[in-house]
Amino acid sequence: MGDVAAAVLAAEAEREKNLPSISVDKPIELDIDLGNLLAVDNNQIDNSKLADKSTRESFLLDLARDNTQLLINSVWSLPTTRVEEVVVAKFPPPTTRLPREKPLPVPKPMTKWEQYAKEKGIVKKKAKDRMVWDEVVNKWVPQFGFKKKQVEDEKNWCIPIKETADPNLTPFDKMEEDKKERKAKNELQRLRNIARTKKVNVPTVGVVTPSAASTKTSTSEDLQQAAEIVKSSTASHGKFQPSLNKSLEKRAKVKGKKRKFESNTMDSNVEKERNLGILESITNKQPRLDINLAVRKDINQEETDRSEEKKQQKGKGKKKGGKKGGKGSFGGKKKGKAFGGGGGGKKGVGGAKGKGKR
Repeated sequence: MGDVAAAVLAAEAEREKNLPSISVDKPIELDIDLGNLLAVDNNQIDNSKLADKSTRESFLLDLARDNTQLLINSVWSLPTTRVEEVVVAKFPPPTTRLPREKPLPVPKPMTKWEQYAKEKGIVKKKAKDRMVWDEVVNKWVPQFGFKKKQVEDEKNWCIPIKETADPNLTPFDKMEEDKKERKAKNELQRLRNIARTKKVNVPTVGVVTPSAASTKTSTSEDLQQAAEIVKSSTASHGKFQPSLNKSLEKRAKVKGKKRKFESNTMDSNVEKERNLGILESITNKQPRLDINLAVRKDINQEETDRSEEKKQQKGKGKKKGGKKGGKGSFGGKKKGKAFGGGGGGKKGVGGAKGKGKR
């Protein structure tokens, strides 16, 4: 048994002799930053070993091993404490500033209420307790969450009605409607806060100014432009409009069309061309030919002629139809009555002779 133990110890001693030592010597000490577990070796590197492919890998492995050993030795040199039977070493703060892989996280923007509370110095109240004592039902009831609706129904089983209340609306329906309005208002405010953080436009109420249409927030310029639009929106263009606030009255000026006058010291060539154009328009008495107007007149005249021809043709047709019982039925132009063929001027009955008076 003793021989076996001696052999094991001898083999272990032989193995330890082949392992490299934990003490490493360097001509120039390494710059060690324990906060980042970083070691920088400023010693000169043997380029001949790096150039030789047969010794390159072993050289780099030995160099990395020695530098890592020096870093581990520095970690073990730190003061240690025992926490729950575990040895703990406290690392110093880092001294080397390393670049980040990603940009710094943007701080969460404040909501409209948080910004207002910060400006006014309003301190956030302590979170209210979930369970409170209610004197109406004489028991502990939740202020929010589970079973709150059940407690509200127990408390409000009887609601007094005011004299001015709407008789067609029950108090319970009124409570439900008010609750829905509050929820809708809170949801709208939440969406506006999200849109403000994401820099997304939201629909505006009233005058839509250019800054409201863009990504910028409302400024005093928007208020000034809205005042100008309101003041000039009457029939008199703001002439009889009551005055606005003093600060806005000075800036909200009704903009009208300004007359543009030409300069008195213009170029002589420009003035000469303008005067020659006026003279030519006066002396040139030839009428201007408007092709479109002439074509419309020609078409109108043709339509008028066609309508007149149609009227004339209809009149001729009516005259021919009215002479059906003319000379064949009654005698000629002489006075007299006759029935039949040719009893022209004589009065009688029968054929051509008949009775009659001359």
